[in-house]
Amino acid sequence: MLSQGQTDRWIAGKRQAGHGSMLIVEKRMLQAPVMFDDALPKGAAKLAVDLLGRRIANGRYLPGEIMPTETALAESLQVSRATIRDAIKVLSGKGLVRTARRYGTRVRPVEEWNLLDSDVVSWHEPGHPRLVTMFAETTELRIILEPAAAELAAQRATPAQIATIVEAAQALHPEQDDVQETFAADCRFHATILDATGNGMLRQMRPLIVSMLRVSYEFAVLQYAVVPSRDGHIRVAEAIAARDGDKARTEMARMLELNRRDAISIGARG
Repeated sequence: MLSQGQTDRWIAGKRQAGHGSMLIVEKRMLQAPVMFDDALPKGAAKLAVDLLGRRIANGRYLPGEIMPTETALAESLQVSRATIRDAIKVLSGKGLVRTARRYGTRVRPVEEWNLLDSDVVSWHEPGHPRLVTMFAETTELRIILEPAAAELAAQRATPAQIATIVEAAQALHPEQDDVQETFAADCRFHATILDATGNGMLRQMRPLIVSMLRVSYEFAVLQYAVVPSRDGHIRVAEAIAARDGDKARTEMARMLELNRRDAISIGARG
């Protein structure tokens, strides 16, 4: 993993490059499939949330720092103060900022951010060192969660759910270089497995899995050309279709272990 010092040096370099580089982010953006509601507001407020979120994630406003006043931010983004207030409420809900009358809006420590929020993930520039740690840690969490979910899905999935899992696995074609389509199929695959467990708590973790997949794709796939395992997904799907819980657990664990090795390899390069 990268040290805090390495992260600080990266942020310092970005700040020295000028404020413009903190605002404009050239990045291939993956769109999550329409499976869950978009939590962001619409219109000008959405734009304000997005721009301020990027500034915070990439070190324009550092943890512990007090952000500019509502008036200054409104002028900077060319929106109303009411829009800024709405944006700050959203950022507060994601754990990025804290407001108080006595000092205004302060950026919270990174440890308090919701790093499994897909928006917070997407606000990081592609080269941000924090993504190395996020990729490694989300992979560890998936190893803990998903093999057991695959086993339950093999026992409880409906025929329609099995059909979706099999279809999604077969739709993975990383060799065709259509990352968006592959990402969407991967999301369908893993989210449907959680749904198929029949466990209400696991079902509510579907947005979490999609967020973790987004970390994997936007970091490992797009930046380091890590190729998702189509064969691994198909083996999991076939085990679920065969109602073989033990094999489904084993195959899911084997597939995620490859992700873990990729995370270790990428971290070592840093």
